Amino acid sequence: MASPLPRLSDIDIKLLRIFCSIVECGGFTQAQIELNLARSTVSTHMSNLETRLGFRLCRRGRGGFSLTSRGRVVYEASRGLLASVEGYHARITQLREQIVGEITVGVLDNIITNHLCRLPHAVERSYDTSQDLRIILRVAPPDQVQELLIRGQLQMAIIPGSLTLKHVSQTPLFSETQRLYCGRRHPLFETSDDAITPELIASQDFVRRGYVSTLTPYSAIFQRPAIAVSHQMEGLAHFVLSGKCLGFLPEDFARYWVERGEMRVLMEEQHRFEVPICIARDETAEHSLAARHVYDLIIEAHQSDD
Repeated sequence: MASPLPRLSDIDIKLLRIFCSIVECGGFTQAQIELNLARSTVSTHMSNLETRLGFRLCRRGRGGFSLTSRGRVVYEASRGLLASVEGYHARITQLREQIVGEITVGVLDNIITNHLCRLPHAVERSYDTSQDLRIILRVAPPDQVQELLIRGQLQMAIIPGSLTLKHVSQTPLFSETQRLYCGRRHPLFETSDDAITPELIASQDFVRRGYVSTLTPYSAIFQRPAIAVSHQMEGLAHFVLSGKCLGFLPEDFARYWVERGEMRVLMEEQHRFEVPICIARDETAEHSLAARHVYDLIIEAHQSDD
Protein backbone atom coordinates (compact mmCIF):
# COMPACT_ATOMS: atom_id res chain seq x y z
CA MET A 1 0.00 0.00 0.00
CA ALA A 2 1.38 3.39 -0.99
CA SER A 3 2.22 5.81 1.79
CA PRO A 4 -0.20 8.74 2.17
CA LEU A 5 0.67 11.96 0.35
CA PRO A 6 1.96 14.60 2.78
CA ARG A 7 0.14 17.92 3.08
CA LEU A 8 1.09 20.55 0.53
CA SER A 9 3.84 22.91 1.57
CA ASP A 10 5.48 25.97 0.02
CA ILE A 11 8.21 23.75 -1.42
CA ASP A 12 5.58 21.55 -3.10
CA ILE A 13 3.99 24.57 -4.77
CA LYS A 14 7.42 25.77 -5.89
CA LEU A 15 8.22 22.35 -7.38
CA LEU A 16 4.85 22.19 -9.13
CA ARG A 17 5.45 25.63 -10.68
CA ILE A 18 8.77 24.40 -12.03
CA PHE A 19 7.13 21.22 -13.33
CA CYS A 20 4.46 23.25 -15.17
CA SER A 21 7.12 25.49 -16.70
CA ILE A 22 9.02 22.44 -17.97
CA VAL A 23 5.85 21.05 -19.57
CA GLU A 24 4.86 24.37 -21.15
CA CYS A 25 8.38 24.97 -22.46
CA GLY A 26 8.49 21.50 -23.99
CA GLY A 27 11.45 20.27 -21.97
CA PHE A 28 14.34 21.12 -19.69
CA THR A 29 16.44 23.14 -22.14
CA GLN A 30 13.89 25.90 -22.71
CA ALA A 31 12.65 25.71 -19.13
CA GLN A 32 16.05 26.57 -17.70
CA ILE A 33 15.95 29.83 -19.70
CA GLU A 34 12.39 30.59 -18.62
CA LEU A 35 13.18 29.83 -14.97
CA ASN A 36 16.67 31.36 -15.04
CA LEU A 37 18.08 28.23 -13.42
CA ALA A 38 20.90 25.88 -14.35
CA ARG A 39 19.78 22.69 -16.11
CA SER A 40 21.17 20.59 -13.26
CA THR A 41 19.09 22.59 -10.78
CA VAL A 42 15.93 22.15 -12.84
CA SER A 43 16.64 18.41 -13.09
CA THR A 44 17.19 18.18 -9.32
CA HIS A 45 13.89 19.96 -8.61
CA MET A 46 12.10 17.58 -10.95
CA SER A 47 13.63 14.54 -9.27
CA ASN A 48 12.67 15.91 -5.85
CA LEU A 49 9.05 16.36 -6.98
CA GLU A 50 8.90 12.80 -8.33
CA THR A 51 10.35 11.51 -5.05
CA ARG A 52 7.75 13.42 -3.01
CA LEU A 53 4.91 12.12 -5.20
CA GLY A 54 6.24 8.58 -5.41
CA PHE A 55 6.11 8.11 -9.19
CA ARG A 56 7.65 9.35 -12.43
CA LEU A 57 6.12 12.36 -14.14
CA CYS A 58 8.08 12.46 -17.37
CA ARG A 59 10.55 10.77 -19.65
CA ARG A 60 13.70 12.68 -20.56
CA GLY A 61 16.73 11.68 -22.52
CA ARG A 62 17.82 11.23 -26.13
CA GLY A 63 14.26 10.51 -27.18
CA GLY A 64 13.18 13.95 -26.00
CA PHE A 65 10.81 15.11 -23.28
CA SER A 66 7.36 13.56 -22.79
CA LEU A 67 4.90 13.19 -19.93
CA THR A 68 3.86 9.87 -18.46
CA SER A 69 0.12 9.22 -18.11
CA ARG A 70 0.38 10.14 -14.42
CA GLY A 71 2.42 13.18 -15.37
CA ARG A 72 -0.39 14.49 -17.57
CA VAL A 73 -2.88 14.14 -14.71
CA VAL A 74 -0.51 15.90 -12.29
CA TYR A 75 0.06 18.71 -14.80
CA GLU A 76 -3.67 19.41 -15.20
CA ALA A 77 -4.20 19.24 -11.44
CA SER A 78 -1.21 21.51 -10.84
CA ARG A 79 -2.55 24.08 -13.30
CA GLY A 80 -5.81 24.17 -11.35
CA LEU A 81 -4.00 24.45 -8.03
CA LEU A 82 -1.71 27.26 -9.19
CA ALA A 83 -4.65 29.14 -10.69
CA SER A 84 -6.38 28.93 -7.30
CA VAL A 85 -3.25 30.19 -5.54
CA GLU A 86 -3.00 33.11 -7.97
CA GLY A 87 -6.70 33.82 -7.49
CA TYR A 88 -6.25 33.89 -3.71
CA HIS A 89 -3.24 36.18 -4.05
CA ALA A 90 -5.17 38.48 -6.38
CA ARG A 91 -8.11 38.76 -3.98
CA ILE A 92 -5.93 39.59 -0.99
CA THR A 93 -3.94 42.08 -3.05
CA GLN A 94 -7.13 43.82 -4.12
CA LEU A 95 -8.12 44.19 -0.48
CA ARG A 96 -4.86 46.07 0.02
CA GLU A 97 -5.45 48.01 -3.23
CA GLN A 98 -1.90 47.51 -4.41
CA ILE A 99 -0.84 46.83 -7.98
CA VAL A 100 1.45 43.86 -7.43
CA GLY A 101 1.84 40.38 -8.82
CA GLU A 102 2.72 38.49 -11.97
CA ILE A 103 0.84 39.18 -15.20
CA THR A 104 1.28 37.01 -18.30
CA VAL A 105 0.41 38.61 -21.63
CA GLY A 106 0.27 36.65 -24.88
CA VAL A 107 1.58 38.50 -27.92
CA LEU A 108 1.23 37.72 -31.63
CA ASP A 109 4.66 36.98 -33.12
CA ASN A 110 6.47 39.75 -35.04
CA ILE A 111 3.82 42.35 -34.19
CA ILE A 112 6.65 44.56 -32.89
CA THR A 113 7.45 45.43 -36.53
CA ASN A 114 4.07 47.15 -36.91
CA HIS A 115 4.58 50.91 -36.50
CA LEU A 116 1.17 51.17 -34.80
CA CYS A 117 2.05 48.69 -32.03
CA ARG A 118 2.55 50.59 -28.78
CA LEU A 119 2.98 47.67 -26.41
CA PRO A 120 6.45 48.93 -25.30
CA HIS A 121 4.81 52.20 -24.18
CA ALA A 122 2.21 50.27 -22.18
CA VAL A 123 4.95 48.20 -20.50
CA GLU A 124 6.85 51.38 -19.67
CA ARG A 125 3.80 52.97 -18.05
CA SER A 126 2.99 49.77 -16.17
CA TYR A 127 6.39 49.72 -14.48
CA ASP A 128 6.28 53.47 -13.88
CA THR A 129 3.10 53.04 -11.85
CA SER A 130 4.18 49.93 -9.94
CA GLN A 131 7.62 48.61 -9.07
CA ASP A 132 6.08 45.44 -7.60
CA LEU A 133 4.67 44.27 -10.91
CA ARG A 134 6.18 41.41 -12.94
CA ILE A 135 5.10 41.16 -16.57
CA ILE A 136 5.75 38.05 -18.66
CA LEU A 137 5.30 38.30 -22.44
CA ARG A 138 4.60 34.98 -24.19
CA VAL A 139 5.26 35.57 -27.92
CA ALA A 140 3.87 32.93 -30.29
CA PRO A 141 1.77 32.42 -33.45
CA PRO A 142 -1.93 33.38 -33.11
CA ASP A 143 -3.21 29.82 -32.70
CA GLN A 144 -0.80 29.10 -29.85
CA VAL A 145 -1.57 32.39 -28.09
CA GLN A 146 -5.27 31.60 -28.45
CA GLU A 147 -4.79 28.16 -26.89
CA LEU A 148 -2.86 29.60 -23.94
CA LEU A 149 -5.63 32.16 -23.35
CA ILE A 150 -8.35 29.50 -23.46
CA ARG A 151 -6.41 27.31 -21.00
CA GLY A 152 -6.15 30.20 -18.54
CA GLN A 153 -2.36 30.52 -18.80
CA LEU A 154 -2.63 34.15 -19.93
CA GLN A 155 -4.44 37.06 -18.31
CA MET A 156 -4.79 38.74 -21.70
CA ALA A 157 -3.51 38.44 -25.25
CA ILE A 158 -2.81 40.59 -28.30
CA ILE A 159 -4.20 38.59 -31.23
CA PRO A 160 -5.90 39.01 -34.62
CA GLY A 161 -9.50 40.09 -34.11
CA SER A 162 -10.68 37.56 -36.69
CA LEU A 163 -10.41 34.76 -34.10
CA THR A 164 -13.76 33.89 -32.47
CA LEU A 165 -13.41 32.69 -28.90
CA LYS A 166 -16.20 31.84 -26.46
CA HIS A 167 -16.41 34.14 -23.41
CA VAL A 168 -13.49 36.21 -24.76
CA SER A 169 -13.85 39.95 -25.33
CA GLN A 170 -11.77 41.64 -28.03
CA THR A 171 -11.00 45.36 -28.03
CA PRO A 172 -9.41 46.71 -31.25
CA LEU A 173 -5.97 48.30 -30.84
CA PHE A 174 -4.78 48.89 -34.40
CA SER A 175 -4.83 47.39 -37.89
CA GLU A 176 -2.26 45.33 -39.77
CA THR A 177 -2.02 45.58 -43.58
CA GLN A 178 -1.22 42.31 -45.35
CA ARG A 179 0.04 42.17 -48.95
CA LEU A 180 1.12 39.48 -51.40
CA TYR A 181 4.90 39.16 -51.98
CA CYS A 182 7.43 37.26 -54.02
CA GLY A 183 11.19 36.97 -53.51
CA ARG A 184 13.96 38.20 -55.80
CA ARG A 185 14.58 34.65 -57.09
CA HIS A 186 10.96 34.22 -58.18
CA PRO A 187 10.14 34.54 -61.92
CA LEU A 188 7.56 37.27 -61.20
CA PHE A 189 10.10 39.52 -59.48
CA GLU A 190 11.27 41.05 -62.78
CA THR A 191 7.86 40.86 -64.46
CA SER A 192 6.26 44.25 -65.18
CA ASP A 193 3.13 45.24 -63.28
CA ASP A 194 1.11 45.34 -66.50
CA ALA A 195 1.98 41.72 -67.27
CA ILE A 196 0.93 40.41 -63.86
CA THR A 197 -2.72 39.34 -64.01
CA PRO A 198 -5.02 37.53 -61.56
CA GLU A 199 -4.76 34.45 -63.81
CA LEU A 200 -0.96 34.53 -63.64
CA ILE A 201 -1.03 34.87 -59.85
CA ALA A 202 -3.57 32.03 -59.57
CA SER A 203 -1.19 29.63 -61.31
CA GLN A 204 1.70 30.24 -58.91
CA ASP A 205 2.83 28.11 -55.97
CA PHE A 206 2.30 29.71 -52.57
CA VAL A 207 2.94 29.29 -48.85
CA ARG A 208 0.10 29.46 -46.35
CA ARG A 209 -0.24 29.87 -42.61
CA GLY A 210 -0.41 26.68 -40.57
CA TYR A 211 -3.51 27.84 -38.70
CA VAL A 212 -6.99 28.89 -39.76
CA SER A 213 -6.97 32.47 -41.03
CA THR A 214 -10.43 33.47 -42.22
CA LEU A 215 -9.20 36.80 -43.58
CA THR A 216 -6.43 35.39 -45.79
CA PRO A 217 -8.04 34.81 -49.24
CA TYR A 218 -6.03 31.79 -50.39
CA SER A 219 -8.91 29.92 -52.04
CA ALA A 220 -10.13 33.04 -53.83
CA ILE A 221 -6.71 33.70 -55.39
CA PHE A 222 -4.87 30.43 -56.02
CA GLN A 223 -5.95 27.46 -58.13
CA ARG A 224 -4.19 24.72 -56.15
CA PRO A 225 -3.17 23.82 -52.60
CA ALA A 226 -0.16 25.43 -50.95
CA ILE A 227 3.22 23.76 -51.42
CA ALA A 228 4.52 25.06 -48.08
CA VAL A 229 3.18 25.81 -44.60
CA SER A 230 4.45 27.80 -41.62
CA HIS A 231 2.90 28.74 -38.29
CA GLN A 232 5.38 31.58 -37.79
CA MET A 233 5.64 34.80 -39.81
CA GLU A 234 9.40 34.34 -40.05
CA GLY A 235 8.85 30.94 -41.63
CA LEU A 236 6.56 32.47 -44.27
CA ALA A 237 9.29 35.02 -45.07
CA HIS A 238 11.87 32.25 -45.53
CA PHE A 239 9.66 30.55 -48.10
CA VAL A 240 8.99 33.80 -49.96
CA LEU A 241 12.70 34.66 -50.02
CA SER A 242 13.48 31.21 -51.44
CA GLY A 243 11.85 32.29 -54.69
CA LYS A 244 9.77 29.12 -54.84
CA CYS A 245 6.42 30.52 -53.74
CA LEU A 246 4.31 33.62 -53.13
CA GLY A 247 3.05 34.52 -49.68
CA PHE A 248 1.02 37.04 -47.72
CA LEU A 249 3.03 39.03 -45.16
CA PRO A 250 2.37 42.08 -42.98
CA GLU A 251 3.44 45.22 -44.84
CA ASP A 252 5.62 46.55 -42.01
CA PHE A 253 7.22 43.15 -41.47
CA ALA A 254 8.12 42.75 -45.17
CA ARG A 255 9.41 46.32 -45.59
CA TYR A 256 12.93 45.32 -44.50
CA TRP A 257 13.34 43.01 -47.52
CA VAL A 258 11.41 45.23 -49.94
CA GLU A 259 13.73 48.17 -49.25
CA ARG A 260 16.73 45.92 -49.92
CA GLY A 261 15.37 44.66 -53.21
CA GLU A 262 14.86 41.12 -51.92
CA MET A 263 11.03 41.11 -52.11
CA ARG A 264 8.38 42.91 -54.11
CA VAL A 265 4.65 43.48 -53.72
CA LEU A 266 2.37 41.85 -56.29
CA MET A 267 -0.88 43.46 -57.45
CA GLU A 268 -0.64 46.01 -54.69
CA GLU A 269 -4.25 47.18 -54.67
CA GLN A 270 -6.04 43.95 -55.57
CA HIS A 271 -4.28 41.57 -53.17
CA ARG A 272 -4.27 43.35 -49.84
CA PHE A 273 -6.42 43.07 -46.72
CA GLU A 274 -6.58 44.49 -43.22
CA VAL A 275 -6.32 42.43 -40.02
CA PRO A 276 -7.68 44.03 -36.83
CA ILE A 277 -5.28 43.49 -33.92
CA CYS A 278 -7.07 43.31 -30.57
CA ILE A 279 -6.44 42.92 -26.87
CA ALA A 280 -8.43 39.90 -25.68
CA ARG A 281 -9.27 38.45 -22.27
CA ASP A 282 -11.58 35.84 -20.80
CA GLU A 283 -14.51 37.72 -19.27
CA THR A 284 -15.52 34.72 -17.15
CA ALA A 285 -12.18 34.79 -15.30
CA GLU A 286 -11.51 36.84 -12.19
CA HIS A 287 -8.99 39.54 -13.07
CA SER A 288 -6.67 40.93 -10.43
CA LEU A 289 -6.18 44.65 -9.89
CA ALA A 290 -2.78 44.36 -11.57
CA ALA A 291 -4.22 42.52 -14.60
CA ARG A 292 -6.96 45.12 -15.03
CA HIS A 293 -4.37 47.88 -14.69
CA VAL A 294 -2.10 46.46 -17.41
CA TYR A 295 -5.09 45.74 -19.65
CA ASP A 296 -6.30 49.34 -19.37
CA LEU A 297 -2.81 50.74 -20.01
CA ILE A 298 -2.43 48.67 -23.19
CA ILE A 299 -5.70 50.10 -24.50
CA GLU A 300 -4.78 53.66 -23.44
CA ALA A 301 -1.35 53.42 -25.09
CA HIS A 302 -2.95 52.59 -28.43
CA GLN A 303 -5.44 55.44 -28.13
CA SER A 304 -2.73 57.99 -27.36
CA ASP A 305 -1.00 60.19 -29.95
CA ASP A 306 2.23 60.39 -27.92
